[in-house]
Amino acid sequence: MEDKKFFYMLGGVSYVSWPLYFLLYFHKYTTGEIIEALIFITILMIGYFIIIMLYFR
Repeated sequence: MEDKKFFYMLGGVSYVSWPLYFLLYFHKYTTGEIIEALIFITILMIGYFIIIMLYFR
């Protein structure tokens, strides 16, 4: 598997796993905490994909 594809898949799987986690354990967290976490991971993933894109350019 090509390295670039692997890193994109790794980022995609980790990004999808966060909302799935919060769907399974929504009763443990307030709505505000869930929204804050999803915004946080979205910002991190944007940075991650930009870094991967620039690295393989």
